[in-house]
Amino acid sequence: MGCDRNCGLIAGAVIGAVLAVFGGILMPVGDLLIQKTIKKQVVLEEGTIAFKNWVKTGTEVYRQFWIFDVQNPQEVMMNSSNIQVKQRGPYTYRVRFLAKENVTQDAEDNTVSFLQPNGAIFEPSLSVGTEADNFTVLNLAVAAASHIYQNQFVQMILNSLINKSKSSMFQVRTLRELLWGYRDPFLSLVPYPVTTTVGLFYP
Repeated sequence: MGCDRNCGLIAGAVIGAVLAVFGGILMPVGDLLIQKTIKKQVVLEEGTIAFKNWVKTGTEVYRQFWIFDVQNPQEVMMNSSNIQVKQRGPYTYRVRFLAKENVTQDAEDNTVSFLQPNGAIFEPSLSVGTEADNFTVLNLAVAAASHIYQNQFVQMILNSLINKSKSSMFQVRTLRELLWGYRDPFLSLVPYPVTTTVGLFYP
């Protein structure tokens, strides 16, 4: 009985010591193997998991927009009243779904260059309306012109172009136009080489 107990204690102590030694040896070796695998897979080199996920993300990425719709444009222009706006949204687009193109790796300076195609798909199920929803917003081209060109003579010419194009301080535009661009009638009449398309994400 006493031998069984002593033998069990000795056997337990020996096994514990052996496991402690193996643990002391295997833990650094295991950490080294894990770090080596991680370093190998996170490098942006063709064939690694990181590269594959970087070129084209495996998850859906969304961008949401809320637009401030001006409620009293006439009062603001005629009486200099305080502007009243109504927030409308969200309008949701799925973005970053296109794979990177022209991926070029430079081994000398360890850099990667690429082109990211710019694309967005409207998601009606995650939006309060459609891309055709209209908003009354500030006409950025008209508002900026008077601040950029302070000369009175130039401002007279600009005012005549604004009137000729039937533009005003506020305009009605669709969501699609506001985000992705529209041809501005006032800028189209300016006799200088200026970009005539206006949009938050144009081009």
